[in-house]
Amino acid sequence: MLSALVSALALLGPPAEAQLGSVTPAERLHAGTRVNAFVTWEGAQDLEGLTLDLPSGWRLVEASAVRLQTNEPVRLRTLPSSRVEHRFHALTTEPLRGAHRFILGLDVGSAVEYASVTLIPVRRRQEDNRLVLMRGLQTSWSVSVAEAPQRGRGRAFQRAAGADLLMLERRALPSLRAQEPFTIEAWLRTTGLDEVVLSTWDGVEAQTYPVEWLVDAQGRLVVYRGEPGHHVGMQTARPVADGRWHHVALAHDPERGWARLFLDGNLVDSLRVTASDLTNNALPLSVGGRRVLRDGSRLAFSGQLDELRFWNRARSRDEVRYTMRRQLDESVDGLVRLGFDEPVSPSLTRGTVGRIYASSDLSFSYPVEALSADVQGTSVRVTWETKDRENERFTVERSTDGRTYEAVGTVRLSERIAEAADGTMRFAYTDALPESPLLYYRIRQRFGGAPDRLSGALKLGLGADGTPLAVIEGNSPNPFRSATTISFSLERAAPVRLSVWDVSGSRVAVLVDQTLRAGRHDVRFDAQNLPSGVYFVRLHTAEMRLTHKVTLAR
Repeated sequence: MLSALVSALALLGPPAEAQLGSVTPAERLHAGTRVNAFVTWEGAQDLEGLTLDLPSGWRLVEASAVRLQTNEPVRLRTLPSSRVEHRFHALTTEPLRGAHRFILGLDVGSAVEYASVTLIPVRRRQEDNRLVLMRGLQTSWSVSVAEAPQRGRGRAFQRAAGADLLMLERRALPSLRAQEPFTIEAWLRTTGLDEVVLSTWDGVEAQTYPVEWLVDAQGRLVVYRGEPGHHVGMQTARPVADGRWHHVALAHDPERGWARLFLDGNLVDSLRVTASDLTNNALPLSVGGRRVLRDGSRLAFSGQLDELRFWNRARSRDEVRYTMRRQLDESVDGLVRLGFDEPVSPSLTRGTVGRIYASSDLSFSYPVEALSADVQGTSVRVTWETKDRENERFTVERSTDGRTYEAVGTVRLSERIAEAADGTMRFAYTDALPESPLLYYRIRQRFGGAPDRLSGALKLGLGADGTPLAVIEGNSPNPFRSATTISFSLERAAPVRLSVWDVSGSRVAVLVDQTLRAGRHDVRFDAQNLPSGVYFVRLHTAEMRLTHKVTLAR
């Protein structure tokens, strides 16, 4: 029955009052990995699902939809198209009414390339009950697929199927009592939904508890505390269950009356707290799930944790940022650290410690950012930035097809051309302009005794005279307090997507997504709802992929 419906998919123009939005994949993925993409359906019309046109070698593995008003998930049926190669469908049994978030589990192909994913809404036509593609409402994103990261010698926490939870003795940890300050932080990677990461709760409503971390049905991290019949919490606005590493920190500060949640070094939520005994208990802290069954399961955490740290003080944002990329192998006063490269100390655990380890590709190095290129006569000047001081050198790699790269030059750490007060270093390399209408550049960070780290790819399209087909001219003011104007130029009319991304690689805004005429364009970026920090403006056309750094300073 389902195959018959899918084979009847046809084309249809756009209905009113409906759109796909808030596509939040990573800007750069690794070949051969599993990721989640999150897409919001914001329209008033009923929807039967989505159709995905994927790059060669990619697969749609699973899909669900969550109604935003109720947070209730609906499992979707996934299957490949019988007519179109590399096309997959995610369909419902009952129409979806109202705003929903789709969670799409994707296996990334093995090809290292610059790829594109297209998503098309599907609805049922009333006159003949056929499923139709709403082509006028499709959306897409471009992504740079890099080589799979090399596995280092490090390990992370990951429970094997059927293994016991890791139970930590509360007496061996800094106090989690409501009257005392503490911070819990960790690196987290998962594609699992509705899973408990760590908990001091047994699931009994009459039991109080000071903390539980849960990845909800929309892929967001929610940090709870509770008393009988009353749970309060904080949450990340964007999903964390995207298959990438994220740093999470909870700082509890009873002296100032606040608990704060940080994601990737940025404050994302806060909660007013009181020094009450109602959220205290003496239960062990379980890592990898909740200690009591719910509907026959433990809400088991399927992802990985690394560098799980417990502090006896409420840490500030700057303190979290300073140490989040440091391994802290040395002893630090007031810190209990589980790095998982070595077995967990028996003095920290209750019961046996079973199959909880997996190899880890977590890198503490700062990535390459603000990769850009400028054509100067017969040469291309490639520039980039990073805060990392551990890499020995950079290798500049070039491609003409986005798949096969060759090394064209080397730059050492000592050869930086500028350094900012916050430690950001700027580098440059000048390459002889090859005879090709399309160029790709990327930077390989090389470390002594550790795996290389690759940047995303810069895509540079050139006209017949060697002039770039698009240029980001800059923004004014920069830094800015609430809004800035971004200026760019096109050599010829082209479909353009101008978007803004944060330092963790998540998209925060789409400023332009339409065909524009040739010439100069000025676009306003209003950042009133965003925290202070560095953001990256990305200009995408069929031939170009450019990046420009902007700084929001309130």
